[in-house]
Order: sequence, then C-alpha cells, then structure tokens
Amino acid sequence: MSIECGLPTVWDLLKGAFHLLKDPVVYAMSSKSFFDSLKEEAGKLENEARRVDDLAQEARNNIRNLNDVFMKWKKRADEASEAARNRWEAFEKDSKSCCYGRLPNPYGRYKFSTEAEAAIKVIRELAQESIRFRGVGDICSVGPASTLTTATASNLSASMSVKLRDHGVFDSRASMIRNIMDALADNSNSVVGVYGMGGVGKSTLLEDVKRILIEERSFDWVAKADVSKNPNIRTIQGNIADALGLTDIKNKETSDARAELLRRRFEEEERNKKKVLIILDNLWEGLDLKSVGIPCGHDNKAIGCKLLSTSRDLNVLQREMGCDKAFVLDGLQAEEARALFERMVGDKVCEDEFRPSVNEALHISAGLPFLIVQMANLLKHADSSGWRDALYQIKRCTNEGISAKINTLLQLSYDHLESEDAKSLLQLCAAYAASEPSLENLLRYGFGLGIFRKCSSMEKARDRLSVLISTLQASSLLLKNGYGDGFKIHDLVRDFVAHFILRDHPLLVLKDKENWETELSEDKLKSCRAICFTYADMKELPRVLHCPELQTFLLLTNRKSLEVPNSLFQSMGNLMVLNLTGTHLTCSPSPFQFLKSLNTLCLQRCSLDDVAILGELKGLQILSIVDSDIRRLPEQIGQLVELRLLELSLCSNLEIIEPGVLESLTNLEELYMEHSFDQWSAGEQTPPTNASLIELNHMKKLCTLHVSIPDPSVLPKDLDVEKLTKYRIRIGHARCWKQFKGSRTLELKLNSTSDILRAKCIQSVLCKTDDLFLEELKGIEQSICRLSQEGFPQLKHLEVKDSPSVHYIQCSSFPTFKALERLLLENVINLEKICHNRISIESFSTLKVVKVKSCDKMEVLFPRSVVRRLPHLEKIKVEGCELMRGIVEADDDHGKLELPKLRVLKLHELPNIQNFITASSAPSSSTSDDQVSTQIAFFNGRRVSILVED
Repeated sequence: MSIECGLPTVWDLLKGAFHLLKDPVVYAMSSKSFFDSLKEEAGKLENEARRVDDLAQEARNNIRNLNDVFMKWKKRADEASEAARNRWEAFEKDSKSCCYGRLPNPYGRYKFSTEAEAAIKVIRELAQESIRFRGVGDICSVGPASTLTTATASNLSASMSVKLRDHGVFDSRASMIRNIMDALADNSNSVVGVYGMGGVGKSTLLEDVKRILIEERSFDWVAKADVSKNPNIRTIQGNIADALGLTDIKNKETSDARAELLRRRFEEEERNKKKVLIILDNLWEGLDLKSVGIPCGHDNKAIGCKLLSTSRDLNVLQREMGCDKAFVLDGLQAEEARALFERMVGDKVCEDEFRPSVNEALHISAGLPFLIVQMANLLKHADSSGWRDALYQIKRCTNEGISAKINTLLQLSYDHLESEDAKSLLQLCAAYAASEPSLENLLRYGFGLGIFRKCSSMEKARDRLSVLISTLQASSLLLKNGYGDGFKIHDLVRDFVAHFILRDHPLLVLKDKENWETELSEDKLKSCRAICFTYADMKELPRVLHCPELQTFLLLTNRKSLEVPNSLFQSMGNLMVLNLTGTHLTCSPSPFQFLKSLNTLCLQRCSLDDVAILGELKGLQILSIVDSDIRRLPEQIGQLVELRLLELSLCSNLEIIEPGVLESLTNLEELYMEHSFDQWSAGEQTPPTNASLIELNHMKKLCTLHVSIPDPSVLPKDLDVEKLTKYRIRIGHARCWKQFKGSRTLELKLNSTSDILRAKCIQSVLCKTDDLFLEELKGIEQSICRLSQEGFPQLKHLEVKDSPSVHYIQCSSFPTFKALERLLLENVINLEKICHNRISIESFSTLKVVKVKSCDKMEVLFPRSVVRRLPHLEKIKVEGCELMRGIVEADDDHGKLELPKLRVLKLHELPNIQNFITASSAPSSSTSDDQVSTQIAFFNGRRVSILVED
C-alpha cells in the first residue's frame, strides 16, 4: 500500500521535472531559428538606420539641429545593432565548447536563445519607432547642427599620380597643377592664388584642378564660384551652397541671411574636421569674404577652410585676400602653342601655301590660349589670301602691347560676323554685366530691343537665339560653359565691346553710389544706351537720369524696399527694356508714365502698391512679375493687348485675377504661373469672382502654359489646349511642382474617384506629354497604358505614386511607351507587373532608368523576353518590395542575357529575393534558379565595378 500511495507523488515529480526542463530544451533546440531571426531583424534595423542617416546628413548640410527624440533613438539603435552583432558572432564559438568542441553546448544555446528573444523584441520596437522619421523635418529643426559621428577627413596626397595627359593637358599646365596641389596640401598655406594676364587660361586651369581634387577626394567639399568684374554676391553664395548641398539657402531672402547660413555651415565642417576648398575665379578686386559667408579674420583671410583664387593682379591676391602662396601662369610654351593651333586648324597647317603664315600667327598669339583659339577660329576656314589679309590687319594696328593685338583680333572676329543680329546679341551680353547670362533673360531683353523683330513668334525667337549663340561661339566671341547649352562671355570680349564697339554709346555698369559722380557724367548719360546697376547694395537711387538715348536699364539690388523715384525715368523716352529687382514701386504718380517705348518689363522680388499702374504701358510685349508682392491683377492689365509673354511665377500672394483680364490678351503666346495664382472660378459661376480657365480659349496664339489647377471640377469641358506646344500643368493638390527637364509636363494628383482623365482637354495633352506624374489614382483603368486613347508616343518620364487602382503599366501589344527613358514607381500597392501579357517589341525599348519602391505585390521586375529588348538600360533600383523574388523572370530559354550599359544596381529591403534572374512561376517552367543564374553574362563578359548609389 505504501508503494501505491507513493506513486502519485513520483508521477507529480516527473511531471514537474518535465515542465521544468521543457522550456530550456526547446530554447536550446531552437537556437538556430533565433540566430536567423536575430540577424534578419537586426538587418532591417540597420537598413532603417542607414535611411535616417541620409536624413541626418541632409540636416547637417543645412545646419539643422537633430532633436533629442531622434538622437536618443539613434543611440539606442546603434547600441542594439552592436549588441546583436556581438551576440551572433559569439554564438557558434560559445555553443561548441562542450566535450572539446565535438558536441554543441546545450546551456550556451539555451542562453543565446533567451537573450536573442529579448534582443529581437527590442530591435523590432526600435524599427517600428523609426517610422516617425520620414523626412528631415521629423528629426530636426533649424539651428546649429548636432552630429552623430565625426568622419576622418581625407588626406591630400602631394605625391599622387595625376593622369593629366589623358585630358589633353600640356606639360607646362600639368607642372603648374602639381605645384598648386602641393601648396594646398601644405598645412601652412590656407590661401593659394594664381595670377596672370587675361586669356592666359587661369579659369581652364582651375577647372582641371577642381576635377582632379574631386577625383582624388583630396577634400570633403570643393565649391567653385566665378567672381568676375562685377561680383554678384547672391550668385556666388548660390554656387557655393549648391556644391555643399545647402538647399536651405533658397529660403533666405537677403544676402546677409544667406551669408550667416553659409558661415554656420563652414564652422560646422571645421568642428567635424572636414576639409573644405573654396575656389574663387576671376577676382578683379578684393572680395569681402564675410559678406559671402566664408569665415575670415579682420584681414579678410579665410579661416577654417582653404581658398584657391585667380586674378590678373598679384596685389589683389596678396594684399586683399591674404594669399600665402601665389603662382604666375604664363603663356604656353612654343611647342604647346603650335600643338593647340594645329589641333584646331587641322591638316591645313602642313600645306606649303599656309606654312609661312603659321609661325606668324603663333607669334601674334604670344602663347595665350585665348588668342590661339581666336586666331585658329578666324583662319581655319579661310584660304591662303584670307590668312595673309587677316595677319596684315593685325600687324598694322598702331597701338602697342598685347592688348592691341587682342582687340585687333577680336575686331576682325566681330567684323566677320555676317549677322547684325549676332552683333546686337553680343552687345546685349556685354551690357548684361554677368559672365554667364541667363538664356531666358537674353530672349526677353533681345525681344524688347528688336533683335528678333523678324521672328513671327516667341518660339521662333527662341530658335533664332540658339542659332545666334552658336554663331558667336563659332567665332569664340562667346565660350561654351560646361555641357549642353551653357555659354559665357569672356572678360576680354566684354571689355572689347564696351570700349571699342560701344565707344560712342558708352555702356555704364555701376555697383554703388560712389561710382555715380565719376560714371554718371552728363556727356556719358546723354549718349549711353545701356546702364546696369549690378546687385548694388544701395539705399537710394538718383532722382533723375537724363538719358535720351537709353534703351536698356537693368537695376538689380539686394533689397526689396529700395524706392524708385517717380521722376527717375522722365528723361528715358526711348527705353525699351527695363529690369527692376528688389525695389518698391509707388502708384502716385506712376514712375512708368514716361516710358512710351517700353517693350520688356521684368520685375523680380518687387513690391507694388498697385499693379494697375502697369496698364499705362500700352506697347508692352513682355511682362514678367516674379516672386513679387502682388495680390490682385486688375482689369487695367487687360489693356496690354500687345503682350506676347506674361509671367506671374512665385507670386504666392496673388489670389485674384479680375474676370476678363486674361481673355483680353489675345496676342499672348506664353503664360507662366508656377507657384502662383490657382483660385480659378468654375465656368458656370455667375457672376464670376475670379478668372476662369475658359478665358484661355480666347488666346488663339497661346502655345506655352504653366498653370496649377487644385480643383479638377473647374476644368471646362471645352477647354482648348490642342494649340499648346509646351506646358506644365498640375491638377490636384500636389505639395510641390516636380522638376522635370521636358517641355511638356503633366502632374495629376486625384485623391478621389474622378473622370477627369476622360476629359477631352486632358486626353489632348496626354498623347504629347514628355513627363507624366500620377499620384493617388483611384477608380481608373487597371493599366497605365489605357489612360490615353492614343498611347504615350512622346513620353520620356513616367512616375506613378500612391495609386491603388494601378495593377499594370503595359498590358497591350500597342507600342505605348516606345520613347520612355525613366520609369519610377512608388507605393503602388496593387501593382502586380510592369508588363502583362505580350507587349509590343517597341515598348520600353529606350528605357534607361527604372526605380521601384514599396510595391509589395510585385514578384519580378521584367520578364527576360522584355529585358532582351532594353539595350539602353543604365540604372535599376528596387527597394522595399516584400514579395520580390527576382529582377528578371526567365520566361524563355534563349541562353545568355546581356545588359551592356547597366552601371547602377541597387537592391534594398527585398526579404524574399532569390536571384537576379529567377525561374518563371508558371507551372510549365522547369528551369531552376540555379540553372538560369549561370546563363547571365553582364557587360559583355568584362570585369567591371558597379556603382551602388544611395
């Protein structure tokens, strides 16, 4: 009986022991699962940390405080990631320490599993918390920046190998570049300078130095600005800020505020021990670094960064800029000058009839690259008699010195221009007083001066301007500037035009009031045709300027309250072009009452008491009011029936355009209203309280339109937009205008079910759009290709975002996207495939960039049959797609797949990715992932490096 009575007690003990040992055994046996989960969750947290690090870097670039919430989260996330990494690295070692490593250590595995479980919980909570940090504003506020880490500044290697010959750099220039870089590497030098006469090639040399420094990563930041003879502080600040990624500077109105922001940024870089180089090219006189925002001492010497400058005058560098080391740049050596000349002129220099003139031409050029290029361009298309005549004209110049030769050579180039319009445009570039004139401003000023009087439309005037610039570049009177359509005017050419071409009609460029007494003499004012106040920091203007022949008056100031005297223009009856930047205009009496010949009026950052005073300018053809304080466009503007172009961009306070004003402007060809008026009246509203879109139908010549329409319901059914050749139309409440490069852009953000896409006016622009942005599309066709009845034959850029109704991009055999170059898809939660069913061989054939983010139903990017037809594909980025198992789906078995131009590949946060190319999910497919992966050959079998961009 005692045994029977004891049995329950033993059984209870056994059950208790089982339950006691159950959890440890399970934890020990599950250690591998906990190991995998820990690595996976830690990886997700590190991805989030990298994402917010990018936000933190942008914040540091813009001198912003990182708030405490973010800083604490970042610290905890870093600590959790580090602890997890240490834990799994020790796991295998600790778990195999039993019986001399022959058996796993059960206690070690149990301990790891319990610790990993707790760590996984913490990591998941941290990853969840990171959701709050979606933008820069979520992690910081404006103020002195806090930093997470301090990066070690890269070292400038004085002995680095510089491959200059590959870039066509001559030996004398290569030697100078090495000297400059050695001087910059010397810690005892903070300011390095290069001086030499105009045309010797200082600017070109600095471009080579900048390129090499960036390639070699000798500095953390390299910024370059062209100072020129008439420095524009805002432009200099903008160039430096762009190089530093300091985007917040655009929000600062005054130069002082911009300087303060730059100064704080430089001080932040110095605290972080980052190396910064500022390149200031073309100093004519000392530049006040403090006014720009570059930290400096009382002697104007840069502090906390290095400065590299060029000037024609050594005294400017040494006395006014505190230069520690200065190098003189001489002309090219004889053999280098000959090589440059021969490179430009070609084989003609070897012909017997030209050979005697070559040495003479080189002698005249005196080794100056600018003169050599001028001479070569002048002679390369001439016959032998033309060579002899040109050289004779230069030699008979009575003035002495190289300046005489330069001016004579430029005079010959100028005289060889067959087009009087080209000469007038060159004079306008000189009067502009900027080394890099704005193409758009040249068009508007030139139109007002009658340079394009033979052009029947603004669009033809743009074409003509492009031709004239090419003509001047071919004669080296204008220089190319970077890539594309960039151009600039050399100081030598500007001086030549001002002092020789316009000597009878002086060009006056003034910077401050101190110049007035000497420059604004009665004789000069009587005959001058152009005056430019170039970003003068002045407190008042002259009461009267007696300029009866004045045609162009450009007043560019850094203030917004500079009063324009009512009598200022009373003796400017022939004024055709007027630009006022940063001024205050009163309404009684009107300062414009005397300007009967004015054709172009540009107002920027101005304050107008009453816009109605502009109604007096009956002959006005160009009216541009940008970033100015106006609230109403009154009925008097409707009197400007000769207007060809009207711009009202960035006038954020403009809320009313009187009904009937727009429809009165029947000759208008271009209307720009970005970031401006958008309170359109509905067509049926009676009486209308504001302008309505139907008024655009009265503008029969309208071909360019930039407009925002927040409320789609105000779109008239019969709105005529067929005539538009260029447009930027935004429909819906988008946060900001997308910055596309195309000339025909359509942005649609339709946050409710809408049939606006069926409207005739929208269909008429969809078929010729270059750039299309679609957001929050609901209740529409499942496929993007079916949105346009005619397809998208000209579409180059397509971006689709937050659109749940979209399941496919292309699902038709019709060649819909045959011109598409960029495809961006973000948070299209129901997108299954880009290509559905058989598509045309032409679709996507020009695609260069594809980016897909947070499209969780997508399993593959493209089928292999489509990828074979993407020979131009350069960049692939796929992020945050939960079900993505492969980039390319093997839907055929035609062997090797090639992507010869692919240079960027980013695959991020793809938890189910298996391979770049994966087997088809169709039941008939028997191709395994392992088999298809061996069939890929990228880059034609060459070994290359792929740049992975953030």
